[in-house]
Amino acid sequence: MVTNTRQPRRGAALLMCLFIVLTVTSLVINVIDTETLQLAATRNTIEYEQSLYWANGGIHRACVDLMLDPSWRGVLIEGTLPPAADPAGYSVTVAEGALGIVIVSSGYSGRGHRTLQATVEL
Repeated sequence: MVTNTRQPRRGAALLMCLFIVLTVTSLVINVIDTETLQLAATRNTIEYEQSLYWANGGIHRACVDLMLDPSWRGVLIEGTLPPAADPAGYSVTVAEGALGIVIVSSGYSGRGHRTLQATVEL
């Protein structure tokens, strides 16, 4: 007579499957979280650089306007054309300063914002 001395292993496969599903789910969530963070950092960098370019464009626009009319002082506001989902553009203020004409340009793109200042002589 042959007797089976091993105890039946009920539920071991289910526990192993649950452990594997938990591990894979944890890894997938970690990868998604990391990629979301990377995309947000990339978007912020792009918007920050675009706002610098907009501010620089505002400085150049004010210089062109000053070349056309050296007595002009005032404010320029320019936005994206055509209007986009994320606002972008610049705001420029031109005023007299102690050392010359002071141009302050604020560029914005999405959530990025940069301000540049230039002093010019005519």
